[in-house]
Amino acid sequence: MRGKTRCPYCNKQVIVEVPDGAVGLQKTKCPNCGMNIVVDVKGKEEKKEESFVIHPLVKKEKTSKPMIAGTLLVIVFVMGILLGSFILLSQESIFKGYGEYKAKVFDEEGKPLQGVKAYLDNKTVVSDKEGIIHFSNVSAGKHILWLYKEGYKSMKIKVLVLPWRNFLTDKFKMEKGNGTIERKSFLYTASLFLPYLASGIIIVSIPALIGAIFCFLRKQALIALICSIFGIFSIGPFFIGSILSIVALALIVLSRDEFS
Repeated sequence: MRGKTRCPYCNKQVIVEVPDGAVGLQKTKCPNCGMNIVVDVKGKEEKKEESFVIHPLVKKEKTSKPMIAGTLLVIVFVMGILLGSFILLSQESIFKGYGEYKAKVFDEEGKPLQGVKAYLDNKTVVSDKEGIIHFSNVSAGKHILWLYKEGYKSMKIKVLVLPWRNFLTDKFKMEKGNGTIERKSFLYTASLFLPYLASGIIIVSIPALIGAIFCFLRKQALIALICSIFGIFSIGPFFIGSILSIVALALIVLSRDEFS
């Protein structure tokens, strides 16, 4: 083993070697001047240990929070991709089959209009005393609904008929006078934004996967936090993706000291 000492002949501080495990007075040779010298191994060893005292490091015990957060973000990513893809692919299916369409017609004072003639998909109906028009067995998809009543402006309305029972009833106000008013129903307008909504869900789901990777590596807590915030906007079925992202965000905040 090796240790430091000062040579009494050349007065230089040198590193000398003695047999491993040796204690007490030991003979060795000065590597600087070559003279034989005697060193006290015990005294030197104690001084060496004193000079290099290693204090115990207080390390924070690692928890499973980052791993759980990463797992949740992976689930958010998968759910977001599936939901966005489903919306994009299901657009074609909503234009297949047959469904029904209901709407309520009222005047400028909010009173139901009876006797309004409605034309949709080569079918004709007349509104009842409640102002309700009801079409059944209508081909699914986008259609033009026409409304006519004497003394009122006609209405040309773009509507969407779904291939299942419609629980929504559109409402349209007819104005007195001549001419034609053009409108779009709520479902028709919403259908125009479906591709953008689906693409947006897919895009904001990707950062969730990136955040999961940083959680598993326990690195860059800030990036993991930002990615989990993006995951909140991935929505997921019944907003499950948003809820899981919020939980993951909380776990990352609680375990941020475990990230390097």
